[in-house]
Amino acid sequence: MDFGAALMGFLIAGVVKVAVMVLGARLVVKLYRATYPEHPSRLWLYLPKDSLPEVRLMWWSLVLFFVSEFTCGIEIYIITQAHPILTTAHGIASSVGMGLFALGMYLYVDRHLLRYAQAGCLLNRVCPSCPVRDGRDCRFLQVLLFGGTLVALAALPPWFASLDPMPVDPRKFVLPFESWNAWYDRAAVPWMQTNLPGFEKSGVAFVLPSFMMVLEFRILPAAALVVALAGIVCLLRRREHLGVRVLVFAAGVLAYTYFEIVLYRGTGDALIGSLGHELGELWFVLATAEFLQRAFDPSRTPQRQAVAAT
Repeated sequence: MDFGAALMGFLIAGVVKVAVMVLGARLVVKLYRATYPEHPSRLWLYLPKDSLPEVRLMWWSLVLFFVSEFTCGIEIYIITQAHPILTTAHGIASSVGMGLFALGMYLYVDRHLLRYAQAGCLLNRVCPSCPVRDGRDCRFLQVLLFGGTLVALAALPPWFASLDPMPVDPRKFVLPFESWNAWYDRAAVPWMQTNLPGFEKSGVAFVLPSFMMVLEFRILPAAALVVALAGIVCLLRRREHLGVRVLVFAAGVLAYTYFEIVLYRGTGDALIGSLGHELGELWFVLATAEFLQRAFDPSRTPQRQAVAAT
């Protein structure tokens, strides 16, 4: 009767997870080559020097993303169970990577649109002159402090999420085909138990352990709270640029925690949550690649623009 759950597990581990790992590794390599090009004519992206800081932050975030996927892959494909060290590495790499990606995106948006406390600052439309450039407090400092307080407070609700382990209930995925279920129970399961060492039926093998919940719903939010408070201190000391960046990083770390809470505690099912987790990561890789191609179009290189002009 576990055939439906087994098919879900194969979809997660055998299809979506593999696609995430392959496409993630490919994106890391391509972005690295674009950051340090040897043949400008073959660039996947055109990266002006002033854009390299945010692009390198995004690259490091993708490296951490791949590290998290690699550790998760070891748990799934090699040891076939959650391991405290690997699970901890996965959670830390994912959350820090998300924080770095959020910071890189902020730097890109700030450079091309916001231009905070610089000539052409977007806020100058409602703020006739920039006091920050004159050595005074930003008129939007209180707004920034309210935003920082919101980030800090957002670190508290995850502490109320349950830490109970989440096993899979295969009864939710029973297929309405008796012959298929019978074939799986009578033929497929005995064969796999004989030929696949360590094989267990899906309902027993797939469990999200409590130590994973402790890391993602307690430790990471606490770390994000400390970072957010540090950002607020920077704002109070009139270091607005640094304060905003620190708060953006903290918000990125919290985004990962809320991602996990919604998928697992929100759905109440470890298998559906895992499928959503992998699909979300696949969307992240594809969306990041698309954004990089649109934001740093290789046709903007001076060489190609000169050719187009002629």
